[in-house]
Amino acid sequence: MINGTFFEFLHHNEKETTWNHQAAQFTDEMWAEKVDEMAEIGIEDLVITFVALNYKTFYPSRIFPKWDIKAQDPLYAVLHAAERNKMRVFVGAGFYGNWTNPWEAFTDMEVRRRTEEAIQELAENYGDFRSFYGFYWPNELGIGPDGHFPQVFIDHVRECNGFAKRYLPKAKTLIAPYGTNMAIPDDLFVSQLKEMGIDFVAYQDEIGARKTKIEQLPQIFSGLKEAHRKADIPLWVDMEIYEFEGEILVSKLLPGDFARIEKQIEALSPIVDRILVYQYQGIMNKPSTKVFTGVKESEKLYSDYVAKFNPASRQKFSKFPNRPV
Repeated sequence: MINGTFFEFLHHNEKETTWNHQAAQFTDEMWAEKVDEMAEIGIEDLVITFVALNYKTFYPSRIFPKWDIKAQDPLYAVLHAAERNKMRVFVGAGFYGNWTNPWEAFTDMEVRRRTEEAIQELAENYGDFRSFYGFYWPNELGIGPDGHFPQVFIDHVRECNGFAKRYLPKAKTLIAPYGTNMAIPDDLFVSQLKEMGIDFVAYQDEIGARKTKIEQLPQIFSGLKEAHRKADIPLWVDMEIYEFEGEILVSKLLPGDFARIEKQIEALSPIVDRILVYQYQGIMNKPSTKVFTGVKESEKLYSDYVAKFNPASRQKFSKFPNRPV
């Protein structure tokens, strides 16, 4: 039932993470093994949330120095392992400025220039991978209180889409906005989707963030489904499988209770085209894995999920029969 997951080499918010110290010690081979682990339970799509953070990159780059982590080129390792497993990867082209200030990415000419340079660099260095399916734009801006996307965000997405088409014409593009429970899926919303020219939208269900209740999901996503039908854009969800240890955004991300996650899946799967989760890395672990990240309870979430859905028996890419592999 889970089709894909967001994925980070290090988590950007240190107040939330329990796994950065573990992930920093991963070798390239260990990152590849982590991808194998995800593929084993039927995960088909990987969304690398960002490949730069705090003015350093997770790959050899001419833009910023590389992060001081054990892996030499974890991006290459993930793309290579994904290709071997016939998975698709969306590469998050960001953050090339201050990740806490998305407006900088929308308006600052230097950050916008760096973003274009990064997209070109990523296309040149990794674009030959068949697993490099597209780009994810990580500078989030939510749906506003008026129920629609701010124009500055639409302009940002259009600009980034243009860079992608220029340097990697095959690339699909993805966004994952928040503010989902405020969306008003009317004609203006449909026109905004069309204006963005985006290929996929994975709306955050905001259950882990405590903004939405599970019983609200069918109504929210049914409205979005109709808007996406009119815009001719598949409807995906970014389903939150975590819970906060304490206050949201300033306490640790922990594995969510499987009974709650099962209800999320039951509510969303009849409506959306793909279920992505935030996120396998750090929140789920195969018991006895050699590439463990997170807390012990992550093994139980993995085991409960596999026991319920038996994902290994599913035919991979049943919805994408024409994908070249």
